[in-house]
Amino acid sequence: MKRIILLLPIFLFTILWVGCASEELTSAKLYIQQEQWDKAEEFLVKALDAEPNNPEVPYLLGDLIYGKRGDWQDMNDMFERALKLDPEKPILQGATVKEYVANSREKYWVDQYNAGVKYFNDYRHAEEGSKEDLLNKTIQVLEDAVLINPKEGKAYTLLATCYYQAGNKDKAQEFAVKAVEQTPEDAQANFTTGQILSSIGEKEAAIPYFKKAIELDPSNSSAIRSLAQLYYDLDQVENSIQTYEQAITKEEDKKIKADLYFNLGVLYMKVEDYTNAEDSFNMAYDLNPDDVEALVGMAQTFEGAEKWSRAEKYYKELIFIDPDNPNHYKGMARVLLKQGKVDEANHYYQKGKALE
Repeated sequence: MKRIILLLPIFLFTILWVGCASEELTSAKLYIQQEQWDKAEEFLVKALDAEPNNPEVPYLLGDLIYGKRGDWQDMNDMFERALKLDPEKPILQGATVKEYVANSREKYWVDQYNAGVKYFNDYRHAEEGSKEDLLNKTIQVLEDAVLINPKEGKAYTLLATCYYQAGNKDKAQEFAVKAVEQTPEDAQANFTTGQILSSIGEKEAAIPYFKKAIELDPSNSSAIRSLAQLYYDLDQVENSIQTYEQAITKEEDKKIKADLYFNLGVLYMKVEDYTNAEDSFNMAYDLNPDDVEALVGMAQTFEGAEKWSRAEKYYKELIFIDPDNPNHYKGMARVLLKQGKVDEANHYYQKGKALE
C-alpha cells in the first residue's frame, strides 16, 4: 500500500534569509536556488567549517545533496550530525531540525520502498528468464530503503521475503527477525517471520511469531492454520487439534474450511478418537462434495486404522462417484478381504483389474 506523507513546506526556491549566515552558507543557498548542485555542495561543505554549530548546514547537505544523489550513508551521517548539534532548533521555514530530518527520511524511504514493491510485483509476474534480475533489483532497492530508515519494519519484511525467494535462508531469517524487532506489534511482520522460519526448518522458533500474529489479529485464519500445521509437524497433536478447531471458527471460505475439517479428522484418527474423526470427515465432505480426494483420504485413513466397515462405506461412495477409477475397486477389495468376504473381494478386485 502506498503511504501518504505530509511534507513540510518546500523551501527549494524560498529559503528564508534569517540571521547572520556565513558567506559560505549564503553562497550555498544561492546555488541551491539556481539548482547548481555541485557548487551548492562545495559551499555547504565549506559552511560546515564556517558554522560548525549550525545544524541547518549538515541538514541541507544531507537532504539536498546526498539524499538527492542517493548517497544514503552520507545523508544519514549529516542528519545525525544535525540532530546531535540541536534537534529542537527551528531552521529554514520554522520547523525543528528533528522534524525536518524525520520528514526527509520518510520522503526518501517512501520513494525507495514503493520502488521496491513495484519491482517485486514485476518479479512475481515476469517470465522465468527475467525473474532473477528483477528479484536482485528488488533486493538492492529495499536494502537502500533499510539504510535510509533502519527503524521502518515494512522494508525488512519484504526484503526477508525476497531473500527467501532467492534461496538465501540466512538473510531471509535475519531480516524477518529484524522486521519484528522494529515493529513488534505488527501482525503481518510476525506472521511473515513465522512463515519464513517454518519454511527454512526453524519450526520451534516460528511458534511464538505465529502466536503473536494471532494475538494481534485474532481473525487471521491464515496464521491460525499455519500454527495448527506447525504443531502437527512437531507432533504436538493436542495443540494442533485445538488450533485447527480455532481456525475452523474463524474461516469463512467453504473450501478452506473443508480442508481444515479434513486435517482435523486425520488428527482425531491419530489419537484414536474415531467418532470425532468421522464427524470431521463428514463435515469436510458436506462443505465440499466435489472433493473426491477428501473421500479417498477418509477411506484410506479408516483402512489404515483397521476400521474396515467404515472404510468400506467410503470406498462404496467413491465407486459410485468415480466408477472408472480402478484404485477404488482395489481398496474395496482389500477391506472386504479383511472382513472375510472373499468372494466379494475377488469380484471388486477383478473389476479394478479390468479398468487398468
